[in-house]
Amino acid sequence: MYSCNNTDSIRIAVFSPTSFTCGDTLVDVRDSAAYPTVLIGTQCWMASNLNYGSIIPSSQMPRNNFIAEKYCFNDNPALCAQGSALYQWDELMNYEDTPALQGLCPPGWHIPTESEWTTLFNQYINNGFAGNALKYTGYSGFNALATGIRFHTMIWKYPVTDPVLRSILFWSSDAHSPAKAWAHGMNEVAIDIEYTPSVSYYPALKSNGFAVRCIRD
Repeated sequence: MYSCNNTDSIRIAVFSPTSFTCGDTLVDVRDSAAYPTVLIGTQCWMASNLNYGSIIPSSQMPRNNFIAEKYCFNDNPALCAQGSALYQWDELMNYEDTPALQGLCPPGWHIPTESEWTTLFNQYINNGFAGNALKYTGYSGFNALATGIRFHTMIWKYPVTDPVLRSILFWSSDAHSPAKAWAHGMNEVAIDIEYTPSVSYYPALKSNGFAVRCIRD
């Protein structure tokens, strides 16, 4: 009727579920990336940071283009593989704002909610005591390494080589406001690493580039 004879096609990949026990290595069916996992209380966490998507330079903002996009600390691609893949919140959440959303996490996993972060910290009394257990050299198996963040959309801050303060911030899937979402920082003062690990939380601009830990559904 309208003389339109164009055609298009789409390919859908269907993956059969495989057996998985927390503590096994998680292999992401999307790109074959491997992640250690750890059972803490009743929660199954990835024990290393998400590293999924295409690298974009710090001069570029992620777009809602159906392509997962990430930053690597200092625009160094090698650092993504070392735990420094960083995401803006909207990109991570696939431009939705539903808590516990899968977002860019592997199938069967999701971005942790504030309630789930609180449950994790309560395993070690509360966030005031959790830093020592959750850090890379801690005893929990969570292995949070202070690899730094991308702050105010342009500044790289607090890497593991910082002579004063080292930090990593993880996104929550809970929004705080239209411009902000909850995030949790794991920090240590370089001159007193043994006694200064801490966990902070605050509403951060969604445009910041923070790390991601996924939790199993």
